[in-house]
Amino acid sequence: MKSSKRSEKSNLKSVYGNENGVILSVTLMFMAILAAMGSVTVVMTRADIKVSDNYKNNEQAFFVAQAGAEHAREQLRAINAASANKSSFSDELAAAAGGNGMLDGYVAGTDDLPLISAGALAGGSYQVYLANDTTDGLYNVTDTNKTVMLTSVAAGPNGSQAVIEMTVTTFDLFTPPAPITLVGPGATFLGNQSNAKDLHGDDQCATDPIGVTRPVVAVSHLADKPNIQAAITGSKPDTYFARNSTGGQVTASTDPDAISTTISGSTLSDIQANYGVNLLSAQDLNQVVKGIEKAADTVAPGGTSSSAVYVGAPGDTQVVMVKGNFALNHDGAGILVVTGTLTYKGNITYDGIVFVIGQGAMVRNGAGTGNIRGGILVARTVGPDNIMYTADDVLGSPTFDTSGGGTANVSYCSTAMEQAITDIPPRAIAFNHLM
Repeated sequence: MKSSKRSEKSNLKSVYGNENGVILSVTLMFMAILAAMGSVTVVMTRADIKVSDNYKNNEQAFFVAQAGAEHAREQLRAINAASANKSSFSDELAAAAGGNGMLDGYVAGTDDLPLISAGALAGGSYQVYLANDTTDGLYNVTDTNKTVMLTSVAAGPNGSQAVIEMTVTTFDLFTPPAPITLVGPGATFLGNQSNAKDLHGDDQCATDPIGVTRPVVAVSHLADKPNIQAAITGSKPDTYFARNSTGGQVTASTDPDAISTTISGSTLSDIQANYGVNLLSAQDLNQVVKGIEKAADTVAPGGTSSSAVYVGAPGDTQVVMVKGNFALNHDGAGILVVTGTLTYKGNITYDGIVFVIGQGAMVRNGAGTGNIRGGILVARTVGPDNIMYTADDVLGSPTFDTSGGGTANVSYCSTAMEQAITDIPPRAIAFNHLM
């Protein structure tokens, strides 16, 4: 009997004390959870990869569209520069209108002619359409404000697309009123003693050099005129040439008032009306410098020279802005802006516009034959703190010193200045990413 009870207890213990089945169940459950987590991870990873790929494709399409807009900006510049009407984009808008003779813009079924029909980049492609700006009316073919809109439509990898709108306007810049323009009270001019030099106020690049009469040296303040004329008279006056009111050529010996005088009131008014610049305001001139900086091909630190900075060439004009002193010792062409002292040396030729605004000093040294064809403006616009763009900015005394040895020729050249300006692509003033 006792033996039977012990056997029964033993059987119960073997049944209830055996944990092998529980461990197996837990293990299977844990493996199922891991499998589910793995499946979720795979799904999420695939989704992340897909999202990442889509983002990458869309970004690539966006950059292709942006490149298309930049390409169109240069294309628009080149077409406008070659057109009969460089003062507006009306010709270009009319040419973009399709068979219906109207601008439709970038819409389904448009028959407008793309400014760029098949641009390719990085495995993508773009088309760029031209329309007027919102002020003139997008579909108006008459441009009244030198502002238009470029719509760049890009196709990227795997069906991605991007559309951007860029509103652009021409780069407007006034030209110096004379070959040498000195803005500010107490202007200093020093000429050299070479009989071989030529300084021309009459336009040496125009078919008809008579045109509008200009002095060789124009000053902003009447009180400086006697000192400038005396300096010219003491530096070989027969090497300065201009036209008198009847168109006859004169020199400083025969007509000193035609060679050096003040900037006319009509010229000041025209510059203010057409370019929004008060030539007698240090703040306005400093803003001109800021505007040119935004359009510059190169912005260089002070203390450098054209040995290290490319300043262009005929057919490849450059806009160069130098923040400080600069030495021009190589030929160049375009627009050169120097906020410090500009030193130029013999045997260099520069075609275009030279602005020395800030410290307001331009000095020539060394022998040789130097030629500047275009126009120069020198203005001291820093106040007592000697720093530009501060509240105390005020017109001070500009200096033009060409008393160095050798021959220094300066000639007014309208075409060199116009070319320098028209070679600058329209600047972007608004940007909209549509998709």
